[in-house]
Amino acid sequence: FCATLGTTPCCSFDKLLELGPICNKENIWMHIDAAYAGSAFICPEFRHLLNGVEFADSFNFNPHKWLLVNFDCSAMWVKKRSDLTGAFKLEPLYLQHHHQESGNFIIKQDYFHWQIPLGRRFRSLKLWFVLRMYGVTGLQEHIRKHVRLSHQFEHLVLQDERFEICAEVVLGLVCFRLKGSNELNKALLKSINEAKKIHLVPCHLREKFVLRFAICSRTVESAHVEFAWQHVSQLATDLLKTWGQNHQQQ
Repeated sequence: FCATLGTTPCCSFDKLLELGPICNKENIWMHIDAAYAGSAFICPEFRHLLNGVEFADSFNFNPHKWLLVNFDCSAMWVKKRSDLTGAFKLEPLYLQHHHQESGNFIIKQDYFHWQIPLGRRFRSLKLWFVLRMYGVTGLQEHIRKHVRLSHQFEHLVLQDERFEICAEVVLGLVCFRLKGSNELNKALLKSINEAKKIHLVPCHLREKFVLRFAICSRTVESAHVEFAWQHVSQLATDLLKTWGQNHQQQ
């Protein structure tokens, strides 16, 4: 069973405290996918979203999505490592050596037993450099800044009665749309992306076509958010003028 913390469409969070006990009782492997949101748990104020993680058998998040690490870099924890090594372990004679595992201990050279590929890239080095450069405080501020900027954009959207917010803004993602049909919002997205000033990716929420504004860049500032909203707002104004005329003619 895969529980998600920070879903891709709208950054929603499964309730681990409700799902976890069921999985444990029924002996179902519970994996937690926190690919995007996992980086935010470096901040104490967001750790309540992790409540129930103790029920999980494995947990994954991607530092390359929000923790300033270049693609690709995923971090995975497993509660009982023998579950992995028991499934993937492969020991032909030509791979055996005198530093083999001792008892339940597996040395670093034998991490190929934890996965399907025999070899692996040294992704941990670039993660180590980021941790050393920014430190805990620097990474926390990076996350908190993006969350503040997402709420800034949310506030701008709420001030315009033509638009609506479609999901709670928890981290750095704002789901919004023009009040109206899916076709209207598809047309707005088309005009936004064709203008090539900013780029938005959509999703469907409760059968509604929704625009997603994600704070992603390391260098983003409040002025960029203001610019993005003014751009979206102006394109919406232009679209609504022509949209109404076209539909009246039809």
